[in-house]
Amino acid sequence: MIPDAPAPHWFSRNPDKAWAEKFFLSFVPVFFAYNALVQRMGWLDVGTGWHVAQNLGMWLPYCVLLPAWLRRGSGVAWSRSYWFKYNVYMLVWVFYCTYFHTEYFFEILGLRYRFPEVTLTLDTALVGPDEATAASEWKKVPIGMYWNAIAFFIVYHTLAVVVMRRVRTTTTAFPPLRRHLAWALIVGATALFFAWAETRLYITQAASGNVWYVDLPAMLRWGSIFYALYFVVSFPNVYRLDENPEEPRWTLPRTVVEASFVGITSLLLLDLWARLLGPIV
Repeated sequence: MIPDAPAPHWFSRNPDKAWAEKFFLSFVPVFFAYNALVQRMGWLDVGTGWHVAQNLGMWLPYCVLLPAWLRRGSGVAWSRSYWFKYNVYMLVWVFYCTYFHTEYFFEILGLRYRFPEVTLTLDTALVGPDEATAASEWKKVPIGMYWNAIAFFIVYHTLAVVVMRRVRTTTTAFPPLRRHLAWALIVGATALFFAWAETRLYITQAASGNVWYVDLPAMLRWGSIFYALYFVVSFPNVYRLDENPEEPRWTLPRTVVEASFVGITSLLLLDLWARLLGPIV
């Protein structure tokens, strides 16, 4: 092993980040239980007010209010805390994903949203389907999708970063080429896994009346690769957030800039797919 190289580890050597990673891992079972409850109770097909409330409830209480209370005496200002910047990062990243990228999911992957009782939608006017027919073809984005997507992305990125770090710190003694290949492999593998797993686990019979893909097998087989283009950009970028305790912490402006970079870069990758390969359905 390289002298002074840290032993393989799962959690960051930055104590503030390590605490947040463990905390957000505790959110994973809560996330799955909440989604199962919402689907089983039929709460996806509700009016605008309850739609916003139940989607906001998936993210805000556990991921924002609870860590704010738990870390109130940590000695790290809330604006400098990893848990807060992580939420800001996801808020910005999810806005780009939902406002712009969902249009590509409609057109390239055959995603459909059917929320007839929800009157408040938000998506781009010029990218994606014709606005005159988008609503009738179930190609509009309900406002609540912005809130629940933050919860989804917190789960994916927390799990991915922890696994990626374990691989990265296990391969420290590898020659440079092998170390870079191992990093590329774990980034690609985690990106593909979470892209596939969301579709496989979320598009259930209970949810199929509101969220579905025109061709689910094609989505799982080919659409997962398309969706993974998100994460091959975002996973390694999020990994860098306050990772090294010897380096200055990211500021809030830098956090917003980094998340915006990920948003536009992944948009470019999706558009290149659209140009070169076209729809999968």
